[in-house]
Amino acid sequence: METYCDILRAIGAGAEKPTHIMYKANLSWTVMQGYIKTLESQGLVLPKEDDGKKLYHLSDKGYQLLNQFLSIREDLNLSPE
Repeated sequence: METYCDILRAIGAGAEKPTHIMYKANLSWTVMQGYIKTLESQGLVLPKEDDGKKLYHLSDKGYQLLNQFLSIREDLNLSPE
C-alpha cells in the first residue's frame, strides 16, 4: 500500500514522466511499471500521450485516495519519511 501511495504522491507532486516517477518513488523500472498498470486499472492514474511520450496524471479518484492516505498518516502522527 505504501508503494502505491509513494507513486501517487510522486505524480501528485508533478512527476509526469515514468522515469521521474520511478526515481521519486525509489523503484526499479519493471517494478514501477507493474504498479502503474495496477493504478491505471483502478482508475487512479491516467496515461496521456504527448509527442509520442507517455505521461501520467492523477485522476480525481487518485487525488481523493492520496489525500485520505496523507490524512490518515497525519492523524496517526507518522512522519512522511
